[in-house]
Amino acid sequence: MSISEIGILLVIYSGLMTFFLVPFQRQKNVAAQTQTSLTFQTVFKNHLVNMIFHRKALFAYLLFGFTLCIIWFGYDAEEVHYNAHSGYPSISTDFQALFVMGLTIIYSIVLCLFLALIRTVKTIKPKNRNR
Repeated sequence: MSISEIGILLVIYSGLMTFFLVPFQRQKNVAAQTQTSLTFQTVFKNHLVNMIFHRKALFAYLLFGFTLCIIWFGYDAEEVHYNAHSGYPSISTDFQALFVMGLTIIYSIVLCLFLALIRTVKTIKPKNRNR
């Protein structure tokens, strides 16, 4: 896979995860109204919990599980094909598959934390309408 293909897959994956993890607008407004005088850490935790535990996030978890399964079965199919048709000694792609799956898990966690951080900053930031 070339760098451009990986980049396109990351953009699509990030867009879908962002869409599924960010709650609907009316849920966001209710949370923002009740969190005007709280600390940054409290607001961040509340946004993180709201992102993780709402109905639309179920599709993000399904996408995440589907992605991990596709990675595992893709590397497994590559290993089976290579071992069956190459004529060379057998190989194992388990480490590579686990490495890519680990990177996907880390990327998903960082994406989730980044989305919660963005929502927290937008909630706490004072609204200047005179600009």
